[in-house]
Amino acid sequence: MRAVNGGHAQRYPLALRLLHWLLALLLVLQVALGFMAEYAATPEYSAALLPLHFRLGMLILCLTLLRLALRLWLPVPGADDATPWSGRIRTGVHGLLYALALLLPVSGHVIWVWMGADRTLFAGVQVPALFVPPADESGRALAWYVHVYGAWALSALAGLHVAAAVSRHCRQGDGFITRRMGLARLPGWPVDGGSARRHDAGAAPQVEE
Repeated sequence: MRAVNGGHAQRYPLALRLLHWLLALLLVLQVALGFMAEYAATPEYSAALLPLHFRLGMLILCLTLLRLALRLWLPVPGADDATPWSGRIRTGVHGLLYALALLLPVSGHVIWVWMGADRTLFAGVQVPALFVPPADESGRALAWYVHVYGAWALSALAGLHVAAAVSRHCRQGDGFITRRMGLARLPGWPVDGGSARRHDAGAAPQVEE
């Protein structure tokens, strides 16, 4: 296992940066699809959007699990919050974003199974049902409320996350977003963000175990 001094890491590993921007794009598309299907002008239009919404949700679930696993495994930059409370808020928002990105596909899957809808993703691959819906539909109603209000909560938290990052980027003037989450190579830093550190005499050496 490779360890990197977190104090010298300037940006997240490339895999995490790619997943960050891909998931951001997919989540925007997914929330838009969900609201379009929910408030569609005709039932036929809603029925055409829902299968795409389901398949995209399963993709987001898999990518979020992958990103979470990589986030726990790969070295990442240390926190640079100005105050302890701002660090706690940032950690809480990130945790809630991960939780909602997992909860929404799971609740959507519950609704989809309860509807008895086609769970085929591609090439005959099906998402397992995992449970048999009981006659009482209170569970389906609960999943629906979790799904809809969770989507609103995710939208609000994502907006807060973006606003905080842009504010930090503009106030400090140190290229925070580009430095942490940009895809272009930083001068003097390796292409692979997983071991990002300065190539100078003051940089701490990597440790191989």
